[in-house]
Amino acid sequence: MMTEQLFLHIRKLLPEGALPQNEIAPFFQTRLIKKEQLLLKESEPCTHIYFVNTGCLYLFYRFNNRKAVVHFALGNWWLTDYKTFCNEQPAVYSIAAVEDTQVTYISRKDYERLLQSFPVMALYFNKIHERAYGAALFKQKTYATLSKEDFYRYFRTTYPAVIARIPHELFASYMGVSPEALRVLQDAFIS
Repeated sequence: MMTEQLFLHIRKLLPEGALPQNEIAPFFQTRLIKKEQLLLKESEPCTHIYFVNTGCLYLFYRFNNRKAVVHFALGNWWLTDYKTFCNEQPAVYSIAAVEDTQVTYISRKDYERLLQSFPVMALYFNKIHERAYGAALFKQKTYATLSKEDFYRYFRTTYPAVIARIPHELFASYMGVSPEALRVLQDAFIS
């Protein structure tokens, strides 16, 4: 079933629509994910999209036997392999929990049924996808135009709560630096 948190998030982005919670709730399921548990594995069909109620997820791929972290999702964020969710193709990314995490999720089949039954939900998901795409583009620009030190400073200043929750190795991978190089950046920031 859908959590109250997700329903409130939907209402926040669709404040004018009268959306019957009891009718849309059955489209969703909720579960707990343990730290480092996989929700999606590269090459397996991507059939679900996940809303983070509590905790944190990360999207990554494997390259040279190492995790390359692409994105983090904390409370009130949605996450999936958007490239393959639309047609349930083999995933090009994996999704795992940074910490014990509660997610509410919907399958591709139920997602399509939900949008057909409640067309206003298409507006909700459009807003979600616009925000996600905008954030991805902004990250790409800041990453491409700032030095690693300035990128770390920007992220640390803008998202201090995120930095505090992300393990050192995962954040180093997200930045594209070694854990040792990240320690140097952290030391420079503190100085």
